[in-house]
Amino acid sequence: MKFLGALLVSFFASGLSTLRDCSNDMGLFKMISQGFSPEPPVPGQDATLWFYYQVPDGLTVTAGTAKYSITFNGIPFSPTVDDLCTQVKCPLVPGTYNLSSTSQFPSVAGKIVSKIQWYNEDGTLLLCSELTEKI
Repeated sequence: MKFLGALLVSFFASGLSTLRDCSNDMGLFKMISQGFSPEPPVPGQDATLWFYYQVPDGLTVTAGTAKYSITFNGIPFSPTVDDLCTQVKCPLVPGTYNLSSTSQFPSVAGKIVSKIQWYNEDGTLLLCSELTEKI
């Protein structure tokens, strides 16, 4: 799936990285686990980002947006906003999901913070994942 392609293109090789749920308990979805491999990523080689999340009972998402944000050495780049249902298969009904995306890591030096934020059609946060790489 391409839902993470834009985010993975921005991840860069390093020995110091953190991947965290950045929803601060405000997201409607529950992040079960997430990760990427290999760790550390290797410039010019494929790396995979994945996460497991749960859509709670009583919630169905039929539309929304997927926002991909990147900062490099503290400088923000314009975020990319896509239709959520072009990034994942809708409707998202109650259950557990496993999503992954593989892309080639480019090579740069600095600190990169990449964030995925999904929102429903009302603009309510569904989930948030943030990767910080220090090269």
